[in-house]
Amino acid sequence: MVSNVYSKSYLQSSSDMQKISKVMIYVRLLPLIYASSQKQEAVNVLELNFSIAMDFITAFIFGLGNGSNFVQDTRARQHWLDTYQSRRPFRFWDGELPFAKTISKKLGFSIVPPWVGDASSVIQKWTLERCRAAASWNRAIAQDPNDGGKTPAIVFDQLTAAVKATTADDHLLGPPELQVASELLDHLAAGHETSGIILTYLFWELSRNPPLQALLCEELRTLSPQVDFPRESPKTELPSSRTIDNLPLLHAVLMETLRIDAAIPGPQPRMTPFPPMSVAGSPPLDPGIRISAQAYSLHRNADVFPDPESWKPARWLDASEEKKAEMGRWFWAFGSGGRMCVGSNFAMQGWQSGFDLFRCISDEDLEMKLITAAIYSNFTTHIVDDTGIEQVDAYTAGPKSNRLMLRFKHFGN
Repeated sequence: MVSNVYSKSYLQSSSDMQKISKVMIYVRLLPLIYASSQKQEAVNVLELNFSIAMDFITAFIFGLGNGSNFVQDTRARQHWLDTYQSRRPFRFWDGELPFAKTISKKLGFSIVPPWVGDASSVIQKWTLERCRAAASWNRAIAQDPNDGGKTPAIVFDQLTAAVKATTADDHLLGPPELQVASELLDHLAAGHETSGIILTYLFWELSRNPPLQALLCEELRTLSPQVDFPRESPKTELPSSRTIDNLPLLHAVLMETLRIDAAIPGPQPRMTPFPPMSVAGSPPLDPGIRISAQAYSLHRNADVFPDPESWKPARWLDASEEKKAEMGRWFWAFGSGGRMCVGSNFAMQGWQSGFDLFRCISDEDLEMKLITAAIYSNFTTHIVDDTGIEQVDAYTAGPKSNRLMLRFKHFGN
């Protein structure tokens, strides 16, 4: 329904995406980091990364000016993130044993506290409010076409039109408004959480490796125009997404972080169909058997990724085309097939490679590469406190401490 607006070609040519990116980088992100660098303050980059990722994805979904502004509005950010993350310990029951919740209620107790449902209702209401505002958003833009602070509700409009044309009369799916809101809640939830986690581990790995950080800064100085802040000129131009996309070291550090610190390392379960079938060389499996694969295991195949527990971006730079193809087949940070991450190009914007699987990386890449390029074009990062940086053992795996404290040093200091 919406795969076309998340496609690499659409994102790289979208003037609205360019406008969103300029606001996110020059108005929100870089001023905040610059201010912290001048005060020599440590920043919890996990929270910051969740915030900029949410601002990016909601602007794209609901329109710039109608999405969140968590980077600047710390009160709204804290309330939303605290509410969203408070439900984390109880995700297991919905994902793995939903029937247990029903049984426990019939027996007179609940294995999931009532306040978890209340927290979910807050998140759902917030999303529905964004949808209702987006429904009239294009009219507001039409009334003031010169307002540079607005862009269309790109994903919302596309999905709304698709629902009206296909499932609007399907009463089992509920009212069209709720169908749209439910789908978009998945987009913004996945879009902010996965990108925020990956960016955090990428910054952590670079902060532990100053020589590689210096090489990345050197590569970023080749961009034209450069992403400088503060800027001598009032113009806020950014390099094209294609130019950023083709930086080999930037791509390598992101790919290696996605490999070893995948935001979703957990299993992707499926049920075997009828008739019986063989999977990965197994004997024929009867219908209804649950099977799964997981990025954590695939990305640690030592035959494909030598020394798999080490963060080595060079493996993506030095490999032959044949080796790149093999690594691409085993790379599963965003899944594959019809159910792979629809936002992969938004996150990563892909990479120009002769092998399709090697560039099947997320639309979150556009966002992650741009954010990384903007930061390391202006700052070096230094660890203040990385206690509890180890990933939790869960389907979605952020740091155990839910924080990473870094200090940013501006090149001008």
